[in-house]
Amino acid sequence: MPLNMQPLSDKFSVAITNVDLSKNVDQNLFDEIVDVFVKKQVLVFRDQHIEPQHQVAFSRRFGPLEMLYDEDQRVPGFPEIAILSNEKVDGKFIGVVAAGDFWHSDQSYRRETSLATFLYAHKLPKHGGDTEFADMHGAYESLPDDIKKRIEGRMGIHQRSKLGNPRVAVTREGGEEYYERRATKNVTHPIVRTHPVSGRKGLYVSPRFTVGIQDMDDAEAQPLLDTLFAYQTAPGNTYRHKWTLGDFVMWDNRSVNHQACGGYAMDDIRLLHRTSTQGDQPF
Repeated sequence: MPLNMQPLSDKFSVAITNVDLSKNVDQNLFDEIVDVFVKKQVLVFRDQHIEPQHQVAFSRRFGPLEMLYDEDQRVPGFPEIAILSNEKVDGKFIGVVAAGDFWHSDQSYRRETSLATFLYAHKLPKHGGDTEFADMHGAYESLPDDIKKRIEGRMGIHQRSKLGNPRVAVTREGGEEYYERRATKNVTHPIVRTHPVSGRKGLYVSPRFTVGIQDMDDAEAQPLLDTLFAYQTAPGNTYRHKWTLGDFVMWDNRSVNHQACGGYAMDDIRLLHRTSTQGDQPF
């Protein structure tokens, strides 16, 4: 069965309307999905009615699943599924409130980064709650030749903590203590990453996690990073997803940055289930 797809932007991201992820996806169809995933980077499966077991089963076909956040921020019985929500039960948030609030690629602060992220919409606010995506292949390809030469062979420095990053702010309650406890050692990745499947080159930096450039003084590195970030979010390189109930969205962290746009009140409930698959070391 060929996929029924509609483009969501000029260069990347598509909606798929004829796949039911609550049923078994045979190997031929799955192979087709993987091919489109690599080429289009962001897939939106419309009108899904799935339970946690369906999300886990489909996500796991892309690789080993990660266990994210604290135990009380995961779906009971399904520790592979993290809850992203501003909903409270008995006065306590049931999930992670301020997740993904600045442009980033998931887990780029680790040596082995995330391959794919999957979100399923259970509850949506009346206003706001969009998710924005940036095409990192398109961003690199749009760079002038002189900038491409400046970053060739260079390594970006990535760090999890927000405390030493002037481009971001701590937005969650108790966030400063959280990041003091969970700061990581700096890791470096190529600023220009090669996709391990397609072979295409793309930028692999983000305002959230990239805090410098190895062997480059900050006086030169920070303006250069600002220039790269501007190309990432330039018109034509981004897609802003406005959620509808039943949307199941997945994206390729090897070639996409994303951010949660916020814009909803704390009593306007948003509830998403997240799964993520382990990736490899960028090259």
